[in-house]
Amino acid sequence: MSFKTYAFIDASNIIYGTRDEGWKVDFKKMIKYLKERFKCRKVYYFAGFEKNNIKQRNFYKILEKLGYELILKKVKIYRQPDGGTTRKANCDVDLTFYAMRDIDLFDRAIFFSGDGDFEILLKHFIKMKKDVRVFANAKRTARGIKKLKGIQFNDLGVLKETIKRK
Repeated sequence: MSFKTYAFIDASNIIYGTRDEGWKVDFKKMIKYLKERFKCRKVYYFAGFEKNNIKQRNFYKILEKLGYELILKKVKIYRQPDGGTTRKANCDVDLTFYAMRDIDLFDRAIFFSGDGDFEILLKHFIKMKKDVRVFANAKRTARGIKKLKGIQFNDLGVLKETIKRK
C-alpha cells in the first residue's frame, strides 16, 4: 500500500531534543530522508521567529528552498519573577490546526515532537485510522505518548546517523 504522507516538525522540540543528546539535525538530510523513505508530500516546520534575527531569517530561507513549508510564529518574551526573561513561540496550536485542516489529505502522519499536548491529536488520528509515527527524544517525550497504542514511537536517536549534521 502506498501512503500519502505528511510530516509535522515541532522545531523547538527537535532542536532541544537533539542538543540534549549532543548532536544537531542537518535539515537537508532530514527532508531527503522523509522524501525518500516515506515519500512525504508535505513537510511542515513549525517554529518561532524574531523579527530582527538575520541569521534565523537566512536559515528559514534555506529551509524553504529545501522544500519545508514553514509555519512561523512571532517569539514572545516573558518576564520571570526573578527578573530574567523567557522566549517562547508556542506553535502547538498551529501544528494541531494544520494537522486537522489537512487530515483528509494524508494516510500517514509523521510527528517530530514528544510534547504531551499532542496526545489528544495523536489519539484522534488513531481513531481516524491514520498510520501515525512519532520521532522524539525518548527522555523528553511525554509518558502518555510513549504508551499510546496505535502509533509507532521511535527515539530520535535511531535517525542520528542518517540526519546528523557533521
